[in-house]
Amino acid sequence: MAEVRFLGRIRKAAGVASFGIDASTVEELLERLRRLLRPAVQELLFREGGLQEDVQVQVNDETISSIDGLKTPLGPFDRVTLLIGGGGRSSAGEPA
Repeated sequence: MAEVRFLGRIRKAAGVASFGIDASTVEELLERLRRLLRPAVQELLFREGGLQEDVQVQVNDETISSIDGLKTPLGPFDRVTLLIGGGGRSSAGEPA
């Protein structure tokens, strides 16, 4: 089961920092999230036809665009991070 982590505004809207979810690819994970999350979080993450422009998806701290995009495979010990914009950490090294 992959771990999904929310950072910044997404974490605040979701009300949780992380949880586990079964999915074989990033695309499948995002589709499951679309069905599971409350509307406030959905509005931050999704737009018609895909993700909001400023949403970053990382698998094990690597941006999916540098791996295999939405087709990036997920294993049971992978960590998927969702954040808005760049960064995701404050200057003190703490999650935003």
